[in-house]
Amino acid sequence: MSVNNNHIVGLALLIILILGALAFPSCADGLSTGENITIGLVAKDFSFNVSTITVPAGSHVTVKFDNQDSNVRHNFAVYESAAMKETIFKGELISGPKTIIYTFDAPATPGTYHFQCDPHASMMKGQFVVT
Repeated sequence: MSVNNNHIVGLALLIILILGALAFPSCADGLSTGENITIGLVAKDFSFNVSTITVPAGSHVTVKFDNQDSNVRHNFAVYESAAMKETIFKGELISGPKTIIYTFDAPATPGTYHFQCDPHASMMKGQFVVT
C-alpha cells in the first residue's frame, strides 16, 4: 500500500508542476532565456568605436564603457528611436578618462533601436539591434 501512496504523491506533484507552468508561462520562459551579453564600448575623440550593437531579445546586457576623452563627459543611452520618446536605458555621465560598467535588460521585442551619448548625440550615435 505504501507503493501506491508514493505513486499518488508523485502524480500529484507532477500535476502541480504542470499546472504551475501553464498558469505562469513567463516564469518558465525566464528560466530558459536571458543570455548574458558583454559589450566593450569606447568613447574617444567624440565618437564610439562601433556604430551597431546587436544583442538577443531579453538578454542581460553588460556594457564596459571606456571614456578615453580627457575632461569630457560621455555616457551610453538606448532609446526606442532617435526621437528619444521612450528610454530603454540611460547610463550615468562620466568624465574621462574613466571606465564604468552599465547593466540593463535588452528589450524583449526584436527590432532596431537607437543608442547615443546624450551630450553629443549628433556625433556619437548608432543602432542597437535586438534579434
